[in-house]
Amino acid sequence: MNAARWIERLRPLRPYPFELWTLGGAVLTILFLRSRGLDYGWNTIAHTFPALLSALPRLLVVGLVLQMVATLLTGGRLGEYLRGIATSAWALLWERLWVMVAVQIYAYMWLKVSIPLVHARLWDVELWRLDRWLHFGVSPTVLAIELVAGTPLARAIDVVYGLWVPSIPLVFAAVFCGRRDGARRNLALASAVLWTLGAWIYVALPALGPCYASPDVTTPVRAEMPTATGTQQALWHHYLGMVQSRGGQPDHFSPMLGVAALPSLHVGAYVLFALWSWRHARRGFVPWTVASAVIFFGSLATGWHYAVDGYAGALLAWAAVAIADRFEPVGDSGVRRTSGAASEAAGDGAVGLSERSGGGSPSSSAS
Repeated sequence: MNAARWIERLRPLRPYPFELWTLGGAVLTILFLRSRGLDYGWNTIAHTFPALLSALPRLLVVGLVLQMVATLLTGGRLGEYLRGIATSAWALLWERLWVMVAVQIYAYMWLKVSIPLVHARLWDVELWRLDRWLHFGVSPTVLAIELVAGTPLARAIDVVYGLWVPSIPLVFAAVFCGRRDGARRNLALASAVLWTLGAWIYVALPALGPCYASPDVTTPVRAEMPTATGTQQALWHHYLGMVQSRGGQPDHFSPMLGVAALPSLHVGAYVLFALWSWRHARRGFVPWTVASAVIFFGSLATGWHYAVDGYAGALLAWAAVAIADRFEPVGDSGVRRTSGAASEAAGDGAVGLSERSGGGSPSSSAS
């Protein structure tokens, strides 16, 4: 077999930009932590990857269901969608997408949780002052808390904010089960850029957030937001344990309990989904825009974030989408177009459906 034929056979295995970015970020994270004397060893992989990868069968089922529902609701042909994804190339890309998500989560979590071990300096005072300066002497966090305190809205925000974490894999599951390979890779790269750069900004400008830096601020809503309050207490206890471990290796800690405020990736993730939907799944744009506004207000009312955290998260999301559009442009690969509605359903229209059925709601852990 000549060289040209070998190259053609190996073409499907070439690394995509989302893989290069994700792997590069993971290597940089490991090198940085080792340079600071934090050699966590192979046990970090054993602690992280099996749990992430064991969820893949469930994510496949959920993604397929969401895409099939979206196909039917938008007038598409279910058989056409199923035939479009019944290829080895589609399955291989699906596996590669999720493996890179696992790598990204690994790097993000271990870098974020290690911040107290590499930085003692905190920027909460400066962020508080900047918030007040930008808003004419008014703290948006204090204002949001005063608006919801003593009202049913406080409990509603607590519930909605607690749904952010499960909404993220639902979106990935839906889009990664779409037929448009370019759109699948595009979202993977945009998300990798968002979380990688977000984690490094955490390291550069460590901040805890109003609920920790000024705990009295959240007193009016603490009893009305049991989910946020309980999570904040757990994270604070864990953070203090990490601080006490400075200069050595912590004995007992969880990479899932990192604390950081700037930027807010709660806001950033939903803004990214809104911007991505505008380009590639238009039906999801309005729901994700509303969800972004809700989560921004919720990040203030719960005391997790300063307003500037949300602004920074939204700006970072815009940059991530722009980078993804530059290096993973979306074509029509994997789609035989029929009608406009059918092609969107067979592609990534489920991103809007996943938002309406499980997203639109934010998380309980600090981001």
